[in-house]
Amino acid sequence: MLKLALTDSSKEFASQLETLSNLVAISLDKDGLELSCKQGNSGLTVVKKANKAEITYQKKCEFFRGVLTLMEHETEEKFQLSEAPSFQFNGEMIDNSRNSVLNMKTAKEVIMYSAMLGLDNILLYNEETFEVKEHPYFGYMRMGYSQKDVKELNAFGKDFGVTIIPCIQTLAHLAQTLRWSCYWDIRDHGDTLLVEEEKTYQFIDDVMRSWRECVDTDIINIGMDEAFYLGRGQYIDKNGYKPRSELMIEHLKRVLEICRKYNFKAMMWSDMFFRLMFGEDYYTDKPMDKELLKMVPTDVMLVYWDYYSTDENKYDMMFKRHLQFNNEIGFAGGAWKWSGIVPAINHSHKVSKMALRKAKENGVSTVFTTAWGDNGAEASIFTLLPTLALHGEESYSTDGIDEKVSSKLKALTGYTLEDFFELCEPNKTPTNNLIPHYNPCKYLFFQDVLMGLFDYHVTPEFPAWFKKCSEDLASLAKKDSKQAYLFDTLAKLCSVLELKCDIGVRLKTAYDKKDKVELARLANEICPEILARIDVYYAAFKKQWYNESRTGGFDVQDLRFGGLIMRIKTAMEMVNAYANSEIDAIMELEQPRLPFDCRTSDEGKDINTDCNYWNYISTPNVNSIF
Repeated sequence: MLKLALTDSSKEFASQLETLSNLVAISLDKDGLELSCKQGNSGLTVVKKANKAEITYQKKCEFFRGVLTLMEHETEEKFQLSEAPSFQFNGEMIDNSRNSVLNMKTAKEVIMYSAMLGLDNILLYNEETFEVKEHPYFGYMRMGYSQKDVKELNAFGKDFGVTIIPCIQTLAHLAQTLRWSCYWDIRDHGDTLLVEEEKTYQFIDDVMRSWRECVDTDIINIGMDEAFYLGRGQYIDKNGYKPRSELMIEHLKRVLEICRKYNFKAMMWSDMFFRLMFGEDYYTDKPMDKELLKMVPTDVMLVYWDYYSTDENKYDMMFKRHLQFNNEIGFAGGAWKWSGIVPAINHSHKVSKMALRKAKENGVSTVFTTAWGDNGAEASIFTLLPTLALHGEESYSTDGIDEKVSSKLKALTGYTLEDFFELCEPNKTPTNNLIPHYNPCKYLFFQDVLMGLFDYHVTPEFPAWFKKCSEDLASLAKKDSKQAYLFDTLAKLCSVLELKCDIGVRLKTAYDKKDKVELARLANEICPEILARIDVYYAAFKKQWYNESRTGGFDVQDLRFGGLIMRIKTAMEMVNAYANSEIDAIMELEQPRLPFDCRTSDEGKDINTDCNYWNYISTPNVNSIF
């Protein structure tokens, strides 16, 4: 516990430090380390000698990074450090639009952790989980932020030197809004707005004005990524065909007019311009379309996003291609919490180091990491802490990055970087897979035990693997840390998977052998134990969700868990009926087990596969609107 005695110069931070004391191991104590501070103009300096310390900071968040530095060196009598950031804009984007909306407590904790790591911006990605008073169906029943909430977060962020930035959508990714019939007149097709329609621009104006009333920043992210349906639905029926590049540019100009009206400087995702030039060949080295480069308005920052590439040369090539635009360039990497229940912190760490170093080499000074929540936001928001720490160290440090990341994490949470990597182990299975898409924990948990859509992708070593993961994570969960529940939740998931991962294989094997004794044992001994373990995991998962997020969106998890439980109970009934000769066959067990990914050979392939869509995992039958 770092005890701090504030001097006149540091008392301006008394309230923030008091709040921080509820999160990390510091306290205010008149007999503690005498802390003074002053604002300078060249980054951060921390000097500690005997029982006195001084923090000199340029950005406000750097004061709190200085406090974390003192926590790291608490036992040292004498210490000095000077560092300056390579990135002038550095932070993270929080996805509040995939069912999980961070509750106010957690959002403030993320702000405080960010400040202590020296990060100065948080983008709130709220597609429609935000109050716009003129639009009652915008975010209806999504439990999003009110204007009062955002104003509160904006003020809290200012206190810690962290700017809250709206991250909205002004073209696509608006399926949850456009589902309502009152918006069908501004829907082109699917999740995409109808361009060249005045009602569309009034809608965008209303959304942007609402954010302007709540935040101090002059930056807004206007989205515009992955607009695959642009000009292909209602637009073409009303107006006929027009090249998508023209539609995109003209729409962007209209949106930028609205940005200027509200004194916002826009940033947007850059991928659509590359897709317009090269289709889906995003990483091609083909020559850029010089005419399109000239058409892009210069008063918008283009954000190159890349969460995948494991080749440094690819980042270098893409930065250089982006710099051919006459625009400011930013970069967004990924804190992989979106490929299911288990995060891919190891992959995030590997690719973020490559990307951030190439960003520095290419003079890009705006960077942030994204914490998407695809298909339900099942992984904890705090699994992004290692990536945030990496962003801080890649900005402020030049060597020993991993050791410094680990030191920061240990001071903040009690866990090292290697401890956090343990959260990723369950998805690796005995194959030592490191590909972030491969997510056996999710599909083996939610798959139907009778239909076994993923049974092909299980080997005999899986049960022992999940048992070991459960034990290792449970051991880490014993630490006295606010993040201990992350390890506990996944330990309980792995306890389920120890039995459930191959239950379909065992049922199918016994059925093919007509071994009714074994079938009855599986139905009456193993399946009830699986259900009991699911109950334990569900309680832990629910506790994690309610600790971090608002209640909205958990209904989807209830539906998923409930469906899984009922299907296991149905399987037990059917298997017992067959074992007791009440029925002649179980149709699901009559079917062969095919590879989910349609592979024709395992040569050179991991046995694992990937699927993050619950509706695909749970059944091959129709559970959509068609």
